[in-house]
Amino acid sequence: MSQDSGPSTWHTVTLKIPFYTSQHAQIAKKVLQVDKEQNAQLVERQLEVEGNILIVLLRLATNSFLSSAELISRAMSEFAPDPTLPRVTDDELERIRMEANKGNSGGIELRGDGVGAGSGQEVT
Repeated sequence: MSQDSGPSTWHTVTLKIPFYTSQHAQIAKKVLQVDKEQNAQLVERQLEVEGNILIVLLRLATNSFLSSAELISRAMSEFAPDPTLPRVTDDELERIRMEANKGNSGGIELRGDGVGAGSGQEVT
């Protein structure tokens, strides 16, 4: 085994993570840059954005970075959805509600045991 344990012998991983837009990739980069490594002298991390692709070079930081990237990806899919998908407007939701309440089906109805939220009774 070599005695040289400097940066030139470190294992290196390059990841290319696609996002919906370049703005989403820039947001992910900014969020990930805030996290500082616990062993900064042993770990190297470089982040760049090319279009909608976040490019990450990692040395000895793969597991923790992937955990953070997964969390950001899930958060962005929830709060920064795919801009190519149509968004449902309030008017469309109201039309859907009105359609559901037509006919013999009874429409949208909430049922319960009469105790708790909406019953007028205090729950103890």
